[in-house]
Amino acid sequence: MLSADRGGGVRLLVRGDLEETRALLAEFFTARGWRVHETTPARLDVETGSLRRTVLLGALAGSRFHLRARLELAEVPGGTRVRYRWGATVGRTLGGAVGWARAGRRHAETAEMLVERLRADGLLREAAPDR
Repeated sequence: MLSADRGGGVRLLVRGDLEETRALLAEFFTARGWRVHETTPARLDVETGSLRRTVLLGALAGSRFHLRARLELAEVPGGTRVRYRWGATVGRTLGGAVGWARAGRRHAETAEMLVERLRADGLLREAAPDR
C-alpha cells in the first residue's frame, strides 16, 4: 500500500512506448472523472473536483474536493517509465489537516487502482514507491 500520510508517489515501468502509455493513462484518469491536460508528450497534468467548491468549503467539499497531479513519462529500454507523485502538502492549503489527509488518501487509492489496472492488462513490468 502506498503512503497517504506524508505524500508519496509511485514509479512504474509500463510495457509500451510513450504514445501508447500516454493514451492509456489519459483513458484511465478520464474514466474515473479526472480531467486530463496533455501539456507535453512527456507530461500529463490531471485534476478532479471543483476548485471553486474547495476554495469555498475546504475539506467539506467532499467528493468534489479539488486535486491535481502531474504524471511524468520517459521512454526507457523495455517500455515507458511513469512517475505519479503527490507532495506532503497536497490538499493542505485548501482543506487544512482534513483536506491534507483526504488528498493523500485519494491519490494513494488512485495510484493503487492504476497499478492494479496495468497488472491486470499485463502491461506492468515494475512498480515501486517514489519519494
